[in-house]
Amino acid sequence: ELPIEVGKGVIVTPADGWYSAADVWGVGPDAVSLQRAGVYVAFLVEEYLGTSDELLAEMLEILEPDFESFRVLPAASITVAGDLPGLIAIFTGVSDKWGPENEVAVTTHGGLGVVMLATGAQGQLSRMQGDLETMLQNLEIPR
Repeated sequence: ELPIEVGKGVIVTPADGWYSAADVWGVGPDAVSLQRAGVYVAFLVEEYLGTSDELLAEMLEILEPDFESFRVLPAASITVAGDLPGLIAIFTGVSDKWGPENEVAVTTHGGLGVVMLATGAQGQLSRMQGDLETMLQNLEIPR
């Protein structure tokens, strides 16, 4: 698949079989949405001077009002864009905007905050986990 500019020099290369979800998930500027087999993922970038912990907390705070029975599993450490430390958290709940399985991954570097949001039907997100990890690992973030 061809690399796609997310914004501010950040580039995502879709895993095989992923294609644009812009017609069903409009994510605005400095963002790209993709889909495959009932799973939707968005990559977003913004100017950000805080830490990955702070960015994750802010993202979860923004997401929580979209859910009833919002539940977040403890965040895990990940590596993004080859060697940047990041965090990933799975969250669930009842929502008319989100699927039953969701995750958010973040990293911060060089004044940028990069976020991946993924949502899917029950059982689908876990099937696509390898693809999501590959896209995070292969992200290009300006150094």
